[in-house]
Amino acid sequence: MSKYAVDKVLWQVARDVSLEQAFKNDRAAFLLGRDLTPTEHTALMEFDIRALFQGGAHPFMIYMSAQRMMGGWSYQFMTDYVAKIHDLKLVDIKT
Repeated sequence: MSKYAVDKVLWQVARDVSLEQAFKNDRAAFLLGRDLTPTEHTALMEFDIRALFQGGAHPFMIYMSAQRMMGGWSYQFMTDYVAKIHDLKLVDIKT
């Protein structure tokens, strides 16, 4: 898997409001030309936190991009986020 490419997308979404908006507005265009496997592409298109986590994306990148995508930190965000990952085991996150 091309974890670096996934982590880079997550970092861009978390770090830059304009890139977050580009990702939200047209994910297919945002992901075009990136070195992603079909599984990674689908996980990013659906912003599937569980699939990203299980695929080895860096947990910090997932968390930060999810926080950005879901409107920032709140108790509700944390409750929803933890519910999505509570039973997952950490996998190899080396890029």
